[in-house]
Amino acid sequence: MLVSCGVLVGISYLMLDVLSGMVVNPKTPVREIADEGELVLPLPGKRVTSMQVSRDGSFMAYEGSDVEGGQATLSVVELKPGLPVVFSRNVKGEKLAWLGDGNVLVYEDGGDIQSLDVERGTQKNLTGSAEPDRDPLPSSDGRYILWTRYTSSTGSPEAELWVMDSDGDDKIIMAGQADLATWDPAAGKVMSRRRVNASSADETYRYFLQTAVPGGERWEFYTECEGEVRFIWWPRQEEIYYISPQLVQDKVKGVLFKVDTSDPTVLTKVASMDSLGDDRSYYRFYPSRVGERLAYVGEKGLEYLDVEEKIIYRFSAPGPEVPLAWNEVGGEIYYHGPEGIYRVSIGGE
Repeated sequence: MLVSCGVLVGISYLMLDVLSGMVVNPKTPVREIADEGELVLPLPGKRVTSMQVSRDGSFMAYEGSDVEGGQATLSVVELKPGLPVVFSRNVKGEKLAWLGDGNVLVYEDGGDIQSLDVERGTQKNLTGSAEPDRDPLPSSDGRYILWTRYTSSTGSPEAELWVMDSDGDDKIIMAGQADLATWDPAAGKVMSRRRVNASSADETYRYFLQTAVPGGERWEFYTECEGEVRFIWWPRQEEIYYISPQLVQDKVKGVLFKVDTSDPTVLTKVASMDSLGDDRSYYRFYPSRVGERLAYVGEKGLEYLDVEEKIIYRFSAPGPEVPLAWNEVGGEIYYHGPEGIYRVSIGGE
């Protein structure tokens, strides 16, 4: 790995932008990290669609295909010198995720949700239905899996969110499909975004947060948001965040809002990411599993926001692309780059 160093950009711990005589957005300091990244897994001519490291840092799973298209391949490598491949299989799907603290991987393939116990080498079809099942999303503790099922009972495909135990038992509907679904830390409910047409001529849409519980089969209103919601994050039971593009002194920035869980109508702006402009059609964030950190690729490169420190770490690595993957055990962030999969050190250390 290259030796890294950091230079803090900014004068104060938390400065404020002022617009129209009102405090509107926090200006979050940036620490520049001189780490140009290390190529650890050459994949010339490949497009990586999904990537994640197991929580104990033992394995990394990723899916890739030829840039021109074609069959995707799911691969699992052991994170030790040489990155030996322990599993490889052609799949029809793009999403994967590790279950909780263990080394069981769930992924979509051919319209079903599958599981793979990497250490035992055993596989299991968790859904096995005639209806397309996609987008597995495990709860943070690994007890449950949320997924999207496309039904055709009305003659046209309708998407629903379903939940099951991690072994595939006790399947039950959660609610209709919704955007940006995320689990609460206790795995008791799911939150998502709702968008409705605005009645005001000054707005196109209004955005809300909503929640659902297994078996409830519907969404419940939680709070109205300020601006468009591009990402929802629920790292701790008492902490809910969302990110919205906000105009700040003629520049659009990604602003992190915190929702007061005791009074969800109270919204606080806690950080801003000036490299996330509105010209980016969507935001893709990758939360760490330890602490409160969000990694992403902005207009100025690979970055992550440390909410506890209220600092953005920005790397000098050239050409980073999503997906990204945290390895807190190894102190690394992996990213897709021009020649394959690269890594940088968390905090530049």
